[in-house]
Parts: sequence; structure tokens; C-alpha cells
Amino acid sequence: MKWMLFAAALAVGASSPTGGLVRGFNEARLLTQGDLAVGLLHGQASVPETRARKNCLSLPVDAPNDRLQGPHGDSLVANQCQAVRYRALGTGSKSGWSSAEYRWVSLFTAEDTTLGSSARDTVAEDEVVLFAAAKSGRVRPVWHERFETGRHALWRSVTPEIAKFGADILLSIQHCVNGTGGCSQDFLRRSPSGQWTSVRQVWIDQLPGAIGGRINHGVQIDVQSLRGEGGVYGARDPNCCPSELLRVQLGLRGDSLVLRSQTVVPSPTATSR
Repeated sequence: MKWMLFAAALAVGASSPTGGLVRGFNEARLLTQGDLAVGLLHGQASVPETRARKNCLSLPVDAPNDRLQGPHGDSLVANQCQAVRYRALGTGSKSGWSSAEYRWVSLFTAEDTTLGSSARDTVAEDEVVLFAAAKSGRVRPVWHERFETGRHALWRSVTPEIAKFGADILLSIQHCVNGTGGCSQDFLRRSPSGQWTSVRQVWIDQLPGAIGGRINHGVQIDVQSLRGEGGVYGARDPNCCPSELLRVQLGLRGDSLVLRSQTVVPSPTATSR
């Protein structure tokens, strides 16, 4: 289960895309590296965009025991869903891409059988869905992720962003941990033929070791410009306040994000202390 992978990540450090170990670099990355393709949807029918805006879609998800950490019995009694957000991605409403956030509440029989047959466990989940525009005001779901919320949640948020690079589409998914582990960011590329492939972040291994080993919570990359920024921590820096900032300019080369330039500058939070 995912929480077991998360514990392992914290114990050993995050694995870099090319197999090297980058200690301290964004432990949450191990949970999502190379896993975004699991959320791809194949052969889904298009739906009216007005429906996607207002009503949740029934999309394939893992069985409850494979996706839920909170208590839940073996039988699903009832569930309901509400569409809470719908927005255009990329350069705006004309980009052809959009995302929705759906909120699910499910009632299960009680995991604790001593509570009696009428007892219920309630589980709350959010689902993020990526849509591609289809013809005549319709959209097609092409990627999604459903994740538990509340006190048992691993993720605080899952955020998709889209950019166009020539004929290619670059999809960024940012996962933020429900705690102090920060955020991780991974990418898929869609070729002109419509095929999706995982993007390897080889730029991490191109950083000098003295820098990469001091980035504890990852680098947030703007998917449009491929500029990124993240904290570089000294030995005595508190978790909130790195003493330096790493700024990078990346490039998309095939299925790889590569390092074009980097610089390390003093952090404003450090100079104000």
C-alpha cells in the first residue's frame, strides 16, 4: 500500500530518475516517480462539458482496500459525490484542456464489527480529472487520481497543469504531502500521435552533488517556462526556512527534462532572520 512506500521513502531517501540516490531530495517523489501513467484513462467516451462541470463521472478506481487508509468495512452501503471545481488549463479556455475536482463521501459497514450491524464508517475522497476537448462542446477524461482526505490522508492536494511545447503536450502533476514532507512534481508527455510517456527528470542528477543533497522538499517547476525554484538547506536551517534558494532553467528533450542552467542565491527568509 502507498503508506508503506512512503515510510520506505522516508527511511532511505528518494531515488533519482536515473537510479542514483539523492539523500534528502524530496522524499515524497518516491511515491509518484514513474507512477503517473497509472492514472491514464483509455477508451473513455466523451461527455458534454456542462455535465463534467456539474456532475461527477464514474471512472475506474482501485478497490477500497487498495486505496483507503482510514477504517472501512467490507461492504459499501452508499456514496455521493459533488463537483467542487472546474477550470481551464494551459493558456486558458482556448487551450483545449481542463480539470475537475470531485468530492466523494462513502458509507461503509463498520470495520469494527463489535459496534453492531447498523454502525457505519465514513470515508471522504477527492478526485482530480484531466479532460481533453472533444468536438461539439464535449470533453474526454484522459487522466485521473482519486485520493483519501481527512486525518488518514497521505496527500493534501493533487494539482495538474498543462503546457504546449511545439506539437507536444507536457502534463505536470504536483502532489503535496499532508504534513511537512513538502510537494513533489512529476510529468507525462503526450506526443502528436496521442501516446503518453513518462518524463525522466534527469536534471536532478545533473546538479552538483553538494546542491542536490541539500534540497529537502523539492523544486517547484513552472510547466509553461520550465523555470524552477526550491530551498537549499544548511545543516542548522529549520524546516521552514532554507538559507539559500536554487533556481533552475530546464529544457524538454524528448522524454527528459534536462538542466539548462542553475544558480544558488541567498534566501530572503534567511537574510531577514
